[in-house]
Formats: sequence, C-alpha cells, structure tokens
Amino acid sequence: MAILTALLALFGCKPTVLDGPGMVYVDSDYRTEYANVLDFDSLDTQPMFAVAFLGYGDRMDARHASVAGMFEALGDHAIEQVGHIDYEGDEWYLIIPRYKEDVVITNLDTNETHTVYNGEAFTVKCNLSDLHPNIEISTEQNLSGHKFSPQVGGDGKLVPNPEVWDITDYTVMEGE
Repeated sequence: MAILTALLALFGCKPTVLDGPGMVYVDSDYRTEYANVLDFDSLDTQPMFAVAFLGYGDRMDARHASVAGMFEALGDHAIEQVGHIDYEGDEWYLIIPRYKEDVVITNLDTNETHTVYNGEAFTVKCNLSDLHPNIEISTEQNLSGHKFSPQVGGDGKLVPNPEVWDITDYTVMEGE
C-alpha cells in the first residue's frame, strides 16, 4: 500500500481518503442540509462553522430576510426550523455548523449552556461590549473540540478565527 501511495504521489495523483474498507469519504455526507447550501468543499481550510454578522440593534426583520435568502432552496419548513437564541447584547449572527453534531453555547458571564442539536443553523444576539464577547460556541467533534466566540473588530468585520468561515455579505452591511 505504501508503494502504491508513493507511486500515485510521484505521478501527481492524490490518494483517496477512506471512511472504511473500500469506502470513499464524502464530507457533505456528514453535514446538515444547511451547511450543504454553502460551498465548504471549495475552501482551502477546514472551518467548523460558517458565520454571518447580521448587524446591530433590533434585527429580527433582517434576521428573517437573511435566513430566508440563505436557505431559500431548502423550503419554508427548513427556514422555520432555524432557531434563535437571545443573550445580552446587540450584535446579531447567523451560525451554521459544518457537521451534524451538537453545538453548545456557553454564556461566559453565568456559565449557563444551551445546546443546539444535530448541527442545525441558528441565529444569536449577544455581546454587550465590542471588546469582550459574552458567549462561546463549541463542539466536541472527534473529541478534539472546536470553539469560538462571535465578535466584530473595530473595522466592523468578524474577528478572524481558523474555526470560522466568514460568510457575511459586507456589501449589504455597507448599504444599510
């Protein structure tokens, strides 16, 4: 097997990642319908979450429009299933976990947790301060755990994090 892999590498062929004997690993098989709306396969990195910053203040109408626009192809039922969690603050985010696994949201002020099951997409309102996020979003995929806190920087854009693919449409944000 090692010789075959070396020969394939020598001639520019990539060996196929297997999920079991004779099976080919297909990442999209492990994602939710929400994550499969996005083109995770085209990325050079492996972020565990896609996140869109939706803006500040009372954004429920903008939230509905963003969710409906993003998941229009999935139909009304899927759009209605996108949950919302309110924490103290006025920053709005759409969170799309990459995989079908539970996501835990921890309130950093109280240590209370909320679980979103099976990697479902959700929106969250949080962050009283621009300097310190008040929630942490995490998953325990493959026992390695992935986590981040949604936060915007002084430039009005998401603070970069290797766990996050920023899918914010900043052209829409600038037009508001």
